[in-house]
Amino acid sequence: MNVTIAGGGTAGHVIPAIALARALDGHNVSFVGTAAGSEARLVPAAGFSLETIEVVGFDRSKPLTIPATGIRALAAVRRARAIVQTRPPHVVVGVGGYVSLPVCIAARSLRTPVVLHEQNIVLGLANKICSRFARRVAVSFEETLQKVGRRGVMTGNPVLPELAGADFAAERAASFRRFELDPDRRTLLVFGGSQGAQRINAAAAGLAEAWRSRTDLQVLHLTGRANFQSVREQVGRAQGSGLIYRTLDYLDGMVPAYAVADLALCRGGATTVAELGVAGLPAVIVPYPYHRDRQQERHGRVLEAAGAAIVLEDAATTTDAVARIAGRILSENDVRTRMSAAASEHGIPDAAARLARVVEEVGRAH
Repeated sequence: MNVTIAGGGTAGHVIPAIALARALDGHNVSFVGTAAGSEARLVPAAGFSLETIEVVGFDRSKPLTIPATGIRALAAVRRARAIVQTRPPHVVVGVGGYVSLPVCIAARSLRTPVVLHEQNIVLGLANKICSRFARRVAVSFEETLQKVGRRGVMTGNPVLPELAGADFAAERAASFRRFELDPDRRTLLVFGGSQGAQRINAAAAGLAEAWRSRTDLQVLHLTGRANFQSVREQVGRAQGSGLIYRTLDYLDGMVPAYAVADLALCRGGATTVAELGVAGLPAVIVPYPYHRDRQQERHGRVLEAAGAAIVLEDAATTTDAVARIAGRILSENDVRTRMSAAASEHGIPDAAARLARVVEEVGRAH
C-alpha cells in the first residue's frame, strides 16, 4: 500500500509523523512538506523520501495579505496534485501544519481518502478545514474526540519507537554515567524543546545558586543551542557548591535523559506531554504563553487534573517558584510515586501502532 504523509513546519508535527511512518512497516511511505520546515532535515534523516512544495500561512490579523496568500495556496494545490498523481497513494495522512492543507485538498480532488491526525488538544486550522471531508480524524486527547464527531478515533500522539519501547530502568545506570551524575541523588531534568525556552532557562539556571548547598539533588539542563553559553556561564559562577548541575545544548534522543530524571521542568507541547506519559515522568509544566488558543496550558491542565503534573504559568516561573515547587516534589517520595503512576496511566506507548491501523483500514477500503 502507498501512503503519503503530509505536514510539518515544527518538530511537533514531524516527530509523530515519522513515528507513524515507522509503524507502517511493509508499506511504501513518502512525505510531502516544505524545504524550510523541520521535516526538511528530520524526514530524510529518518530514511524517508520528501517532496517539497512552497506554502505559507496567512496572518489573520492582517486581512489585506489574504488574497496574495490565496493565490500562492492555489499554486500549492496544483503542485500537490502533481505529486499525488506521480505515485498515487491509497491514502493521504494529514498531520497538520499549513503544508498539509493543499495536499489534503489535492487528495480530495483526486478521490483519494484522507486520514487526519491532530497532536494538540485543539484542531489546527488545516485539520479543522480538512476534517469536513476526511474519512477519519485521529486525536490525542479525549476532549478533542468529543468535538470531531463520529469520524473521530482516539489513538494518542505517536512517539518514536526507541522511546515507546524503551526500558527506562535498564537504561538508568548507563545514563547516569553518560551525564556524570550521581545515582544516589534525585534528578531534575530541565528542557524547553530544541530551541530552548528562555523563561525556563533563566529560572532553572538560578537553581545553581538557590540549591547551592544541596547534596541530595542534581540538575540535567538541556538549554537549546541559543542559550547554552549564557546558562553555562551563570551556572559556572555558582561552581564549588554541593549541587551537581550539568548543561547540554542539545540531546539527540531523549531516552537517556528521561531514564535519569525524577522530575521534569518543561513546556507543555503535545509531543512533550506524550513522552512524559510514556516515560511515566512527573513534571512541572510551564506552558508557552503566546498561543492563541493556549493549547500548551490546556495540555498541562489535563496532566495536572490527572495528578501527573503541576502547571506553573510562564510569568510566574522564577527561580524561587521552581525551587519551592520542584524542591518539594523531589523531597517527597510518595508524591513522586503517585505522580509517576498518573503520568504512566496517561501515556499511550502504542499510539503509532493505533494510528497505523486506522490508516491501513482506510487505505484498504479505497
